[in-house]
Amino acid sequence: MRRKSGVTAVFGGILTGFLAYPAPLSAQDADLNAVRRQIEALKSDYEGKIRDLEQRLAKTESNTAKIEAKTEKIAANPATGGAKSGNAFNPEISVVLNGGYSHFQDAPAGRARIPGFVSAPEASLGNRGFSIAESELQFKANVDQVLAGQLTLAVDAANEVEVEEAFVESLALPLGLTAKGGRFLSGIGHLNQKHAHEWEFIDAPLPYVAFLGNQYRDDGVQMRWLAPTDMFLEFGGELFRGNNFPGANSSHGKGAYSTFVHFGDDIGASSAWQAGLSYLRTEARGRDLGASNDDGAEVFRGFSNLGIASLVYKWAPDGNPTERNLRLSGEYFYQRESGSFDNTPADRDNDGWYLQGVYQFMPQWKAGLRYDRLAADESIDPGLAGTALDSRGGTPQRGSALLEYDTSEFGRIRLQYSRDDSLVGEPNNIFRLQYTVILGPHAAHGF
Repeated sequence: MRRKSGVTAVFGGILTGFLAYPAPLSAQDADLNAVRRQIEALKSDYEGKIRDLEQRLAKTESNTAKIEAKTEKIAANPATGGAKSGNAFNPEISVVLNGGYSHFQDAPAGRARIPGFVSAPEASLGNRGFSIAESELQFKANVDQVLAGQLTLAVDAANEVEVEEAFVESLALPLGLTAKGGRFLSGIGHLNQKHAHEWEFIDAPLPYVAFLGNQYRDDGVQMRWLAPTDMFLEFGGELFRGNNFPGANSSHGKGAYSTFVHFGDDIGASSAWQAGLSYLRTEARGRDLGASNDDGAEVFRGFSNLGIASLVYKWAPDGNPTERNLRLSGEYFYQRESGSFDNTPADRDNDGWYLQGVYQFMPQWKAGLRYDRLAADESIDPGLAGTALDSRGGTPQRGSALLEYDTSEFGRIRLQYSRDDSLVGEPNNIFRLQYTVILGPHAAHGF
């Protein structure tokens, strides 16, 4: 019995040790299982959150698609007044405010005139002292996918409101064509189609004053064609009513027409140029100057043919004008007028030109120089001696210097000095200080 009991004890000990050995492994498995359960719980939780986000995203995308589809449907239907643009339901409204101070000697007595030229009222020096200059209120929007419209109202220092532009323009003509109808600035020349606040100097060059009354705009139609070429090439033609200077009193509603071509290209990465040739023909059926002589009002009747050659050069390091840039521009005008002045034959050839440069020498600061000059035909009929067409042997000319500080792209302050020897009388030293600010959205200016 003792022997059996000893064997039993031995086997019992082995069995006990064998059974006791796996105990630590069972504890480790429990810990691992607990970790696995935590990981599965976290995974399940994140998967639930991801599914929720995916469902919310799908719902948002569905709602967006419905809104876009509804918007496109409205834009495609002219009857709803929709428009395929960011201003679908409201026009862009902008205001340009101009004002400042002018100092010069006494203006010539009576109406200011450029000797040798049938001048427009814009030839005057303007107001001395403080005054507001021409300010603009502009409304602009796409009408639908076919037409766009623009209205520009100008308010001058005398508180008179004028419709400067009011036109509709095509958006979807094929083959690079664009049509415009209404009242608008003509596409002739370089400066003519820019509003006054886009000019690089405070006033217009003398050729624009003498030949176009600052700018030529009228009621009519225009067609442009942009050629599908690597370089910029644009042709245009216009037909106008013909009531505005240098035309006058059109009786048949088609008293003026013009043609023009603009072309240009880049020169490397830092420079670009643009040139143009323009022609304008107008008819004056009694252009009253508002002045008087022994025979009564001075009136011109006849035709004016005006040709313009333009050239603009721009430079900016690597094409970035932020720090520094230079703009050089010049235009030559040649005018042939034929008709009668105060019932005396008056066939004349006049010309004029200007050259200007504006250099931005550091951010926000610019300096500029301009020289403009006119030459009137001196071979006039003896009966025109002493009239506005008598140049009196003078050469209208002017030199100007400009300093400009830009507060931003929407505001600037200018100081300009001009030595003006263009009007009847003694040369004038003119100092002008001008502010210009733009309120609201405004399209980028052209070349």
